[in-house]
Amino acid sequence: MKSRYILKNRQKNSINEVKSNTQYSVSLPLKHGGYKEALFKIEWKNKRQEILQRDNNKCRNCGTGEDLQVHHRQYHFNSELGRFVEPWEYSNPLLVTLCKKCHGLGHTKYEVPIIKK
Repeated sequence: MKSRYILKNRQKNSINEVKSNTQYSVSLPLKHGGYKEALFKIEWKNKRQEILQRDNNKCRNCGTGEDLQVHHRQYHFNSELGRFVEPWEYSNPLLVTLCKKCHGLGHTKYEVPIIKK
């Protein structure tokens, strides 16, 4: 499954979203709030390990086994709860192993879509 990225087009209070092959702007928070803190929770550590093992502990882009990270192909915003879904609550096809270099390059070139649910 290929990641569905869109080119970065940052606006002050909104971000481009892809849904049903249609691009449009929605007003959502540009940050996840406690996202970095969530990456230290056992639930994320377990999910991360599962994805690393699935991808044979190698970057899916360049094949290295150094400095591996798990990338979310899209982010989900739960409108009812008014927050982003926890990092470990995503289905496995929406997560991919990338090395730090490929992950960083991807984020400089593309914007990860935010799906409003």
